[in-house]
Amino acid sequence: MSPDTDDWVKRALAGDRRSISRCVTLVENGGPEGRNVLREMRAKGKTALKIGITGPPGSGKSTLVNRLATSLAEQHKQVGIIAIDPSSPFTGGAILGDRVRMDASPQENNIFFRSMGSRGAVGGLSDACAGAVFVLEACGFDPILIETVGVGQAEIEIIRHSDIVVVVAVPGLGDDIQTIKAGIMEIGDLFVVNKCDLPGADRAAHELESTLHEKVPLVSAAEGTGIEELVSLIYEKAGDTRKRIEKGADSMECKKIDHIGIAVNSIEERLKFYEEILGLHLEGVETVEAQKVKTAFIPCGDSELELLESTADDGAVARFIEKNGEGIQHIALQVDDIEQALEELREKGVRLIDETPRIGAGGARIAFVHPKSTGGVLLELCERD
Repeated sequence: MSPDTDDWVKRALAGDRRSISRCVTLVENGGPEGRNVLREMRAKGKTALKIGITGPPGSGKSTLVNRLATSLAEQHKQVGIIAIDPSSPFTGGAILGDRVRMDASPQENNIFFRSMGSRGAVGGLSDACAGAVFVLEACGFDPILIETVGVGQAEIEIIRHSDIVVVVAVPGLGDDIQTIKAGIMEIGDLFVVNKCDLPGADRAAHELESTLHEKVPLVSAAEGTGIEELVSLIYEKAGDTRKRIEKGADSMECKKIDHIGIAVNSIEERLKFYEEILGLHLEGVETVEAQKVKTAFIPCGDSELELLESTADDGAVARFIEKNGEGIQHIALQVDDIEQALEELREKGVRLIDETPRIGAGGARIAFVHPKSTGGVLLELCERD
């Protein structure tokens, strides 16, 4: 860690707000400095209650987060807020309007607020959200409120980052159940109807109660109605859900399937199928000399396909094709901290091919787990900036 970065971390842990912001920015931007900051923050071992606030667009999540934070700060809690705003699909920029909607209050010294753009991540959050949470936890913020962008039924990433998920509904969005159905209905630990001063609020709450078989509180974030009761209910509900999360706290966390590696005799020949038949588009071709392979990444949803063409007869891909023919050669899981992941796997007796990370395609830090420990699958761990 550079002297400047080390100084930022020390000052952040001492409570300096500017340094906390700087550390969050370093983690959000990635790279070696961001990884070092994240490693230092994780080493503190602090945990905070993480409250996810999600719901459809227009449900008043930002105003509700503002009210909840103020109420918690009045109880002398140090409250952290991470609010995600959608990024432009054209420029990648974000308005970060949540900061505009957050009102100043006498308790603002007890509240740390950070907006960040989703940067194209799916699920209603940002890829940097988890790192930002680690920073705020280490710096003593508890609880931490995490507000998603306006989400639909399949955007459920918030469940991975929260001890309790609060789903905010609102009257006047048509079929109230339809606005938050399917996946998001299944991840909510607590449902609340906001804007209870509007017509239809009672009906919306009744429909949810009929589906969930539990009481659904009504609040008005704009007027401040029902906020204290909601805070109490959140902490009451959080007890069981937090215990559930803590049961798996010692397990490494895999963010997603980063890519699937497919061994081929010729990238050029196989690309015709993926591009002309499936309509996928090549991101780029790269030769990784150390692994004796040429790679081509093809984005597919939130993951990628990696076509692997051997550049040497004694390479791993060449040996795979000689033995098995063309086909799936490995599956790569993305992790936040590859050193920590490898250390945890070693402690659990997992057999590794790579004891330390190496550099793979696209500059990612990678390490392979032996197939004998995975049931015959070559597993790659991948950490990206």
